[in-house]
Amino acid sequence: MSKLTSKEKIDDCNRSWLELLNYVEASTSSESEKLDKLTHMVLPKFVARLVKEKEDKMRIEKEGLKSCHEVGVEGKQDYLTGKQKKQTTRGNKKKRKINNQRKGQDSEKLMEMGLEPPPNMPQAFEDCIRDLGGSEIKLVIQKFLQVTDLRSQQNRLSMSLKQIRSAFLNEDEERMLNAKRQMAVTLVEPCLSVSTVNLAKWSIGSSMSYIINGDYSKVLKNNRDSLKPNALVQIWSFRIQPNLKLGFALIKVIDGEDGHVIN
Repeated sequence: MSKLTSKEKIDDCNRSWLELLNYVEASTSSESEKLDKLTHMVLPKFVARLVKEKEDKMRIEKEGLKSCHEVGVEGKQDYLTGKQKKQTTRGNKKKRKINNQRKGQDSEKLMEMGLEPPPNMPQAFEDCIRDLGGSEIKLVIQKFLQVTDLRSQQNRLSMSLKQIRSAFLNEDEERMLNAKRQMAVTLVEPCLSVSTVNLAKWSIGSSMSYIINGDYSKVLKNNRDSLKPNALVQIWSFRIQPNLKLGFALIKVIDGEDGHVIN
């Protein structure tokens, strides 16, 4: 037992090794009984500590956290593990690849359908814009409607900056949207009704998009018979006199899938 007296701390209620050793020495003269008593006093606490350390390590790995104590920083802060960073990077690359493939497929499909270059604005919409005092008509985007464009809960129609065909904002409007502010715009709907919606600029996935929202869910309701998944639409911009207020026209070019409107 004398060989163990150099130990100073053990896992038993924060008592020192010498205190336990003195206690055991006084309780019996048998070396085997002394060792047996020490084992029963020390081992359960030691094992419990090992189990707790293992559980803590598994929890940290599971949550993707790394204690700041491991990197010499006081307090606690969360970090993505290297594995999660690699997974996130791979996921973003995969999304970009899918998006690029879809854009290429859309362009090929439009060319096969004879819709590239895009057809001109129908005369009925041009007349409606003129009646509003509109001018400076430009094609902003031609796109197939996605499911996310048709969910009233999401209440938004997106226009990816990568697909924009003509610049339509002035400098003040661009600054406003870059500052995360929205602006009210006039919208000529596919049914030729005129409404007011909002225009914003959001980050969606790995790219930026202009967003039409505000009362857009009402536009979906008014045009439930024409705005369907995979319908091809055009969005045109125009300016309304006398203050050159921005407006848009949403025009259905070809029908989408049959079926009910997505709620």
